[in-house]
Amino acid sequence: MMSKALFTCAAAMVVGAVPGRISSQATTTSLSTGGAVGTSFRMPASHRRVLSGLNTKTPFGLLTKDNTGAINRDKRQHLSTLKTTTRGVQPVSSTMAQDSSIGQPRLSLLNRLKAFRRNNRDVLSEFLGTFTLMFLGTAVNCVAAMGQTNLVGVAIGWMFSIAMAVYVAGGVGGAHLNPSVTFAFAMLKGFPWKMVIPYTIAQFLGAFAGSGLAYLDHKSGLDAMDAANGVIKATSGVGATAGIFATYPASHVGVLHAFGDEVLTTAALLMCVFAVSDNKNIAPKGNLGPVIIGGLVALLILGFGGITGVAMNPARDLAPRIMTFLAGWGSEVFTAGNNYWWIPIVAPMIGAPLGGAVYNAFIDPPKETEETKVAAE
Repeated sequence: MMSKALFTCAAAMVVGAVPGRISSQATTTSLSTGGAVGTSFRMPASHRRVLSGLNTKTPFGLLTKDNTGAINRDKRQHLSTLKTTTRGVQPVSSTMAQDSSIGQPRLSLLNRLKAFRRNNRDVLSEFLGTFTLMFLGTAVNCVAAMGQTNLVGVAIGWMFSIAMAVYVAGGVGGAHLNPSVTFAFAMLKGFPWKMVIPYTIAQFLGAFAGSGLAYLDHKSGLDAMDAANGVIKATSGVGATAGIFATYPASHVGVLHAFGDEVLTTAALLMCVFAVSDNKNIAPKGNLGPVIIGGLVALLILGFGGITGVAMNPARDLAPRIMTFLAGWGSEVFTAGNNYWWIPIVAPMIGAPLGGAVYNAFIDPPKETEETKVAAE
């Protein structure tokens, strides 16, 4: 009886190290836990030999006073080895489908999409915010081209398009909506450089989708206007409609003038954006920031729109330019205005950090005090 009890105790210790039911002939140890039912471990061959030896070489009748201590020491040594080598073993549920390449459960498409959204909310917000900006803004341009509003109406329309876009995306990703803003924030405000490219891609895709949807919604009206003017998707001259979506310089504006104008207006935009977003200064209270920034863009449209159309945003210009190329306006969208297409891409990337640097250089924000903390809150 003492021998049987001793071996039962040793077997219980083995079960404690590898939970489950051990068989001397089986190649696996099965277990059932609250987290994984029907889970199995592969037991190393050396451990199976050890357990087999404990069952066959030392039957209960041979556990005598002389050899009991040696046998127990041998058991303790092998049990210690067993615990060490099985400590890192991960259970694999037999009830879940396995990916043979990595040994992880396959996720359904819906779960993959949920995981992607959860891990990329800031980038997705940039896409949706830029989509909102371009869908509403270029729709206003379509209405203006059809003669249903004027420059003031266009400025007001873009003002609220920007405000709504910032309200959509501002609380999640910051609502940059503009690669030049993202670039300037990375240079001067500590925005992570690793996020610059994902933000830029999201902004271009959002601008393309937004302007494309606005075009599809107004296509019948634009086609009727083309028919009335006797043209088909003109880029320049009478009845030109390409400028509804991308920007083009006035006929009297040269390349250097256009480049300088885009640098200047983008610098003015970013200088004021830095001021509006600076809680150590007199930033607008509450949630008025998006409306103030929208009003700033409206002001720039009224003051400088007749020169180049004030793109100030590479995504806002290049993405709809590509859209018009694909929609039938042809390659002239890139050659018009003395190959103007590259200026709204390069100039804002220079003007944005310049404007932010000017603000930082001339307006040295005071150190944060209790009053500024309360005001920020």
